[in-house]
Amino acid sequence: MSGLVDRCVKLPGRLIRRFRYEVAKRIMPSTAVLGPKVVPRVAGPLSKLDDIKLNLGCGPMHLDGYVNIDADVRACADFYMGFDELRAAFAADSISEILMIHSLSYLNLWQAREFFTDAYQLLKPAGKLVIELPSIEKCAQHLLANAGDQNEYLEAVRGIYAFDPTEIMNKINFTPYSFGWSAWHLKSELSAVGFGGFSELAPHHHEQPWRDIRIEATK
Repeated sequence: MSGLVDRCVKLPGRLIRRFRYEVAKRIMPSTAVLGPKVVPRVAGPLSKLDDIKLNLGCGPMHLDGYVNIDADVRACADFYMGFDELRAAFAADSISEILMIHSLSYLNLWQAREFFTDAYQLLKPAGKLVIELPSIEKCAQHLLANAGDQNEYLEAVRGIYAFDPTEIMNKINFTPYSFGWSAWHLKSELSAVGFGGFSELAPHHHEQPWRDIRIEATK
C-alpha cells in the first residue's frame, strides 16, 4: 500500500515534467530531451568527476554532454541542487564550462556574487562561464519605445519579471526574477572575482536578440 501511495505522490511531478518537456520540445526542438523521472539529491560522489560541463538552472532544457542541474524537482535535470551547493558537490578546478541560460536572474545580487566566487574556484584554468539572460537595459528601451502597444510593452515587462503569458491568462503564480542584469554590470561583477577574456555575443537560445545578451568569460 505504501508503494502505491509513493507512486501517487510522485505522479503529479512526473506529469508536470512531461508537460514542461512538451513545451520545451516546441520551443527548442533541437535541445529538449526528457530528463530522468526520479533523481536523488547528491553531493559527495560528484566531487570525483573531472573535466565537467554544467548546465545550471536547466529547467526543461536537458543538454547532451552536460551535467544538467536545477533546484526545481519538476525540471528535466540529472541532479537537483541549489547553486549554493555546487562547491560542496564538485572539486575545485574540475569544471571546463558552466552554462547558464536564463537562470542567473533568479539569484539576488548577493547570491550571484557568492556564486561567481564559487564558479571561479570550480572552473579549470581557462575554463569558461557562459551566461545568457534578458538585459534589463534592453527591456527598458523596448518598453519605452513601445508605449501604447500592449503586446510589445508586455513582452518587455516579462523580460524583466520572467512570466509566461499563459500564467497571466490562467491566474497562475510564477517565480519572478530576483535581479536584473546589463552587460557592463555583469562583466564588472565577474571581473571583481578574477574573470577576464570577456566576449559579448548574440544569444544562442530563445531567439530574442532585442532582449537577451550572452556574456562569455574565462578563468
